[in-house]
Amino acid sequence: MIIARSGTAERGTASIEMVALVPMVMIVMILVFQILATAYTAQAASQAARDAARAYSLGESPQAAAAASLPGAVRLVQVTTFGPDHGVRVVVEGPAIQVIGDRTVIREVVMP
Repeated sequence: MIIARSGTAERGTASIEMVALVPMVMIVMILVFQILATAYTAQAASQAARDAARAYSLGESPQAAAAASLPGAVRLVQVTTFGPDHGVRVVVEGPAIQVIGDRTVIREVVMP
């Protein structure tokens, strides 16, 4: 008489699946985090450029306005002014945790 043991052939399958699944989930999480860091940097650069252009149109320092507008994780690299209509170009560098792609973001705004 042969007694079949159910589940013995599948013993350890869950562990193998977990070992394969955890790295894939971690990679997806890191990619999502990098995309969010890039979007955060782009939004901060856009806001800093708008604030700098507004300050420049009011006769104030665009560098000071851009620096005050940026959150602590984003570093101001350069602020340049151009044109007759109070144009400002702001170059910022994203947070150090942003390792995929270029951390530098450039935004231009013209304030009439």
